[in-house]
Amino acid sequence: MNKERDKISIRRLISNVGYIMKFAMEVDRRAVITIFAGYLICSVTYAVYSTLFLKYFIQMMQDRRVDLVQAVLFVFAGIVILTVSDATEIALENWVEVRFLKVAGTVQRRFIRKAADIDLICYDNKDYFDDFVIAASQSEEMLMTGVMSTGYIIGHVAGIFTLGALVLSVNPVIAVFPIAGFVINIVTRFKITEYEYNYEMEYKRIMRKADYSKRVFYQPEYAKEIKLSDIRVPLQLQFNEAVDEVMDQAHAIGIRIAILSLINWIGTFTVMSDFAIPVYLGYLALVKKSIRLGDVAAMNNAEEGIRNNLDGLNYAFVRFQKVGQFAERFRRFVDYEIQIENREGIRRMPEERQTLEIKDMSFRYAGADQDTLHHISMTIHPGEKVAFVGENGAGKTTFVKLLMHLYDVSEGSICYGGHDIREYGTKEYRDRIGAVFQDYQIYGATLVENVLMDEEKEGDRERVLQALRLADFEKKLERLPDGLDSNMTREFREDGTMLSGGESQKVAIARMFARTGRLSLAILDEPSSALDPLAEYRLNTNMMKNAGNATVIFISHRLSTTRDADRIYMFENGQIIEEGNHRELMELGGKYAAMFEKQAYYYQDEVDLEAV
Repeated sequence: MNKERDKISIRRLISNVGYIMKFAMEVDRRAVITIFAGYLICSVTYAVYSTLFLKYFIQMMQDRRVDLVQAVLFVFAGIVILTVSDATEIALENWVEVRFLKVAGTVQRRFIRKAADIDLICYDNKDYFDDFVIAASQSEEMLMTGVMSTGYIIGHVAGIFTLGALVLSVNPVIAVFPIAGFVINIVTRFKITEYEYNYEMEYKRIMRKADYSKRVFYQPEYAKEIKLSDIRVPLQLQFNEAVDEVMDQAHAIGIRIAILSLINWIGTFTVMSDFAIPVYLGYLALVKKSIRLGDVAAMNNAEEGIRNNLDGLNYAFVRFQKVGQFAERFRRFVDYEIQIENREGIRRMPEERQTLEIKDMSFRYAGADQDTLHHISMTIHPGEKVAFVGENGAGKTTFVKLLMHLYDVSEGSICYGGHDIREYGTKEYRDRIGAVFQDYQIYGATLVENVLMDEEKEGDRERVLQALRLADFEKKLERLPDGLDSNMTREFREDGTMLSGGESQKVAIARMFARTGRLSLAILDEPSSALDPLAEYRLNTNMMKNAGNATVIFISHRLSTTRDADRIYMFENGQIIEEGNHRELMELGGKYAAMFEKQAYYYQDEVDLEAV
């Protein structure tokens, strides 16, 4: 964890809490105002009741100025006031719990929208991803804590002023003791909270590794390999190391917290409250005889009330500190200025398919020492079938992310129709691109929604059926219980469908076929890695046949898919080292030819298929 990055000033801490309050007011102004008003009224009511009521009742009894009926009515009135106050506070707390379910939903919807719009490059930034994970997991809790803590502070301050006015009217010295206890309490509690926050952040960082090791043991996709291998041994070791590291952190911080807690308890409660106040009140009443019995009772309750309010204020401030520290991450996530997603263009996308030109383009990840891609140049004409090949880590997938404008180039440019793609609206540009990634996902939605990757509209079904046929999914579709309406997960539906790896990949590929009529560029990143050779051959044939005038870019380790490409680019260490069609590159006798010949024995069956 970057501890220097997490250190914030007191001014920033206060600013962060203000930010959370402003955010809460935007989400649900009525709830926030109701909480503040409720705690203010309840605190003042209780402060008045616990002091003045008792003082006047004792004085009435001492002076014998009232009869029994009046005394009973006085007591009854006090009980009613206290009951109403307590009932209001309990009702408020219950109402807040229910109300914040709505607030939590609103906050998460905002987070989902923000996460959907965050630039992809942010997911490659560890610090930003940490902010995202923590903000998303704790946002509702911290928002509620911030609002409730502010309500408590308003109530406690009102109670302190009410009780303080009474104490000052009798003997100002009495106020010194709870104030001194408050200072001791707040100094020690702030330091304790700082230790607890640092431990919590470190705990989350360390236990993410342990949670992963634990999680794989109950996820079905890992079950077979775990049972057939000893991978559980390093996973358990990783889990144990994380737990041991957390225990070491807890031990070191626990000692410091214990010492501070001891100082807090002795100074705040043992000395300033349980000893000093009773002794001083006894001195005033018995030695100096400057206060009456009613005043002693009222002052004792007032002192206890001030102490409790100061203590509550202290804990509220401590929670404020925690909210302020959390809000730093929350703000970094919410206030991130999106650079790419939803960018408005300065020119309209051309209707006709255009040439794609990459001009001396380089790309480097933030914080990296060297370029991932270095001085790439190429021209891809409409309708061309292009293949990118090379070893893992050569830069192929990063390159297509740049083509899709998921990243911005570091140097040079990518042009479509003669203009830099950054001049077009991001959504309008991407609407012309279809992609199937090697790490595709199948979502907990219906089959038709998984193919469309959108909400189903009237007239979509025929297009989806055709796409599934072209992706060679037709036989599986006939066996699905609900056809296109079958749900693609069993995580929350028992009647859901679990697809094999090859079947899932066909669904992902069908997404491309569902859009081919509108595409200018089709990108397939290892599209057939989970398919058998026959299915791979059918896929390639269908893709070439149905792409129309769209440009098709293949990324593949199986060089059998590249032979029919109009042009092949060989990537190595972020640079293009060879280019040409299959025949030209084989004649060149370079890296491509060596890779192809090494894989040649895989292709004989496919050659036979082509002859059929």
